[in-house]
Amino acid sequence: MKKLLDLRFVIGAFFTIVGCLLVIYYFVKASGELTAASVNIWCGGLFVLFGISMIILSYVQKLGND
Repeated sequence: MKKLLDLRFVIGAFFTIVGCLLVIYYFVKASGELTAASVNIWCGGLFVLFGISMIILSYVQKLGND
């Protein structure tokens, strides 16, 4: 329950979930053209990287306080 009070963990989880949804949507609706669907893979990848980094930061901060 303490993890949910840490804003970094909540933001990281949100961005990771949204990024995964965008990446999945890209593979479901993939086409050969440069369209809005191809932007989904880039934004989704960046969202996942940002989300994972926020989750890691929440754990690093917790380890530093102990």
